[in-house]
Amino acid sequence: MRNPIGTKARLVTITALAICFPALAQAAIHIELGVANGALYVASNDGRCPGGRIDCIEPMKGDQPDLFFDLDKACKNDGPQFKLTQFRIGMREKQWPTTENPLPDYVAKDFNADPNTGVVDLTAGQNQLKDDRIKLKDSNSSAYTVYYEVQALPCSGGNAIVLDPAVRNTGK
Repeated sequence: MRNPIGTKARLVTITALAICFPALAQAAIHIELGVANGALYVASNDGRCPGGRIDCIEPMKGDQPDLFFDLDKACKNDGPQFKLTQFRIGMREKQWPTTENPLPDYVAKDFNADPNTGVVDLTAGQNQLKDDRIKLKDSNSSAYTVYYEVQALPCSGGNAIVLDPAVRNTGK
């Protein structure tokens, strides 16, 4: 059966919606996490940096995506016995902000992060934290690379495991 709305009409409609309602045009980026051998890793990433590692995230220029970090079945009988607990950012790999060397204001604002620690407030704005999901807004205000760390704790208590790759913001 032929679609009563032609392809060109659908394209014009979608383009018009994107222009009139730019929030609808913004794509979410989904990062699936896993645990193996006591380590957190990225299993899939639909916002992968071109030519980069699977754990590098690059939002499209002009996009302000929600980033979803999912640890499927966290703390369930058939899932990893870890829960997501924290997300932090820094301007240099494995060097986290301090009061002497804080995040630039625009970077802290882009992620709702504490400039002195890099810890993202997962209760601020549209950010959310659940055992199996971290959702955060990346305002992507300008071009810069930020390094991130996802932390998970064992469900029954114990030492945290972390993952710490990068996000390459491309700006508005």
